[in-house]
Amino acid sequence: MERKGISPLIAAVLLIAFTMAVAAILTAWVTTFTEETAEQVGDEGEAQVSCSFAGLSIYDASATNESYEDGISSSVSVANTGTMDFTGEGNEVTLTIVAEGRTLATDTLDISAGEVSEATFDDEDRFAVQEDVLDEIEIRVASTECPEVEDVMTIEVED
Repeated sequence: MERKGISPLIAAVLLIAFTMAVAAILTAWVTTFTEETAEQVGDEGEAQVSCSFAGLSIYDASATNESYEDGISSSVSVANTGTMDFTGEGNEVTLTIVAEGRTLATDTLDISAGEVSEATFDDEDRFAVQEDVLDEIEIRVASTECPEVEDVMTIEVED
């Protein structure tokens, strides 16, 4: 019985064709991967550069215990100390008032570069404290677009 196989020429042609197909698939994948990665790095770099020009500062805050039933009224002044505007949806400043690990009130502020914005929580905005009259509250401001841009201040609540 005579064995027949693939001739060496056909085997070489098939091996080269298979290698070229694998190379084409890898080239397509590497090109797509490189373009996506470069775009992602560019977007992240752009965000980091723009956030490096951002700054927030709480420069004045007060809180008063009107009475146990009425809750606490508070006034906060926040300055945009950078050159980046915090205006518009998704790029505003979030102001949060926290006491004893609980969020008591939140507000969003639009602040242009170099300007000051004030937030007041009083009358119907008062946040009631259930257990005790608080001695101090923590005020936090942070950018929604640049979360690393923030400021925190702890103040005593006046009677």
